[in-house]
Amino acid sequence: MKLRSPARRLFRPILLFCLPAAFVPGLAAAANAQSALKEIRAHKELVIATDATYPPFESIDKGKIAGFDVDIGNAIGRQIGIPVRWINLEWSGVLAALENHKCDLVMSGVTITDERKKKGYAFSRPYFLSGQAIVRRRGDAAVQSLADLKDKIVSVQMETTGQFALEKIGVPRSHILKFDTLQEGLLDVRNGKAAACVADMPALHENLRQGYSELEIVGGVFKEENLGVVARQTDSDLLEAVNRAIEQVMLDGDYARAYSTWIHEPPTTALLAELDRVKGDGTTPADKLPIGDSVATAPQAAAQPVSSFTIRWSLLREAMPRLLAGASLTLELTLFTLILGVTAGLVVALCRISPVPPLRWLATVYVEIVRGTPLLMQIYVIYFVLPVFHISLNSFVSGVMALSLNAAAYISEIFRAGIESIDSGQMEAARSLGLDYGGAMRWIILPQTLRRVLPPLTNEAVALLKDSSLVSVVALAELMRVGKEVATTSGSPTTLYLGVALLYLVMTLPLTFLVRWLERAWQPISRQQTALAGTAAAAGGVRPL
Repeated sequence: MKLRSPARRLFRPILLFCLPAAFVPGLAAAANAQSALKEIRAHKELVIATDATYPPFESIDKGKIAGFDVDIGNAIGRQIGIPVRWINLEWSGVLAALENHKCDLVMSGVTITDERKKKGYAFSRPYFLSGQAIVRRRGDAAVQSLADLKDKIVSVQMETTGQFALEKIGVPRSHILKFDTLQEGLLDVRNGKAAACVADMPALHENLRQGYSELEIVGGVFKEENLGVVARQTDSDLLEAVNRAIEQVMLDGDYARAYSTWIHEPPTTALLAELDRVKGDGTTPADKLPIGDSVATAPQAAAQPVSSFTIRWSLLREAMPRLLAGASLTLELTLFTLILGVTAGLVVALCRISPVPPLRWLATVYVEIVRGTPLLMQIYVIYFVLPVFHISLNSFVSGVMALSLNAAAYISEIFRAGIESIDSGQMEAARSLGLDYGGAMRWIILPQTLRRVLPPLTNEAVALLKDSSLVSVVALAELMRVGKEVATTSGSPTTLYLGVALLYLVMTLPLTFLVRWLERAWQPISRQQTALAGTAAAAGGVRPL
């Protein structure tokens, strides 16, 4: 059956968005048809993804990615005989890049866990012994151990083993502030918005060594962990080559040099012996399992890997409650911001055209400052910088304030242009009828302006709904943030991001249809003219134009 025109317009973009996903799994399968190591040698580069915001493992130094992981990764490349190219991504995107074949390996201080193995990730033998620790404000006796965090607000880097450790002891999700970087979590503790921060001990030591004099590590490591190089489960030959390279790097001095440079102490014999003892914690390739074992029965084996491009509807159904909760927060943020932004934007627009010079000057300065700086920076200033001046706002209030102040500047220009587009004779006519300036604006100018600016206001509202994703940097779990959290360890980012995109589409389309209806409803003159033209044409037997 042929779709009616409105329905066809509605579903066409959805179909165009979804259809490519049906063909990508075949392309991924073809890419894996040959040996991963042979393919890498053919391309003459080994691509490793990392998040260069996690010293001492990786950070940006003089414009280049540097750190312990980088030195070890480059040494692995030399042992294999392939030059290494590093790509810098957000933590939430490094594992997705591996799944989507944007890189060959991941080295980003990734902890080896059974959960990640079950998601389809393969790990090399451990190359670093780490562990989770707690940072508090200096002298805060209320935080002494992990048990003290159960009823407190705690900051972490999103989807790390620090977050998982807190969830395991029963800390409510609402009490865990999840940031994109560890540094943001430490700032939250310094500003008094979180009681503590949980992260890898080496990373905490390095960050506190560089700054954050107000903070201190309490106790020692409460959970020991091993870090490994991450590969795809299907790339067993590459993983085996990496394991051999790590073993050689530990023997020829490269490991000791990197450890001394970045951890600021030489590796002990006991440490190297422990690394050798736990070398079996990585993923065992299927062809190396003992006779009689299988991938399904081996202790370390994960489920049969599925292409990351495959649309996994069961995963989407499982994640949908969390995605809907994120969408609800997105709508809430958008609603509050629209109310405040439209109101403030109208006030600023009236100040911009005011006959009072100081008002015009202040409004102009405000608009130019807001439009000349990124929204992300404005969010950072309100949430992280204002506490320095003893103005501490929670995540939701900070997000709404930043979005509202930003939207008000752009909306004010929409209103100003709309007001100035009204013929000046209308104001003169209103004044000649006895209305003062305020009355003429209220009853004559603004009603006409609102009708004219409705389309650009709609565009601003849709853009605002999507821009709300930026408030995730202050640990607000809106839709995009929830999607990134789930996708980070899902093993199928395509499924999650497709679901997120469709939810955004579902939220924006009703807004567009509502405004179109209002445009028709608020044009009585045009409707009357159309009706009269139709009546006249019908009487004359002529089809109306």
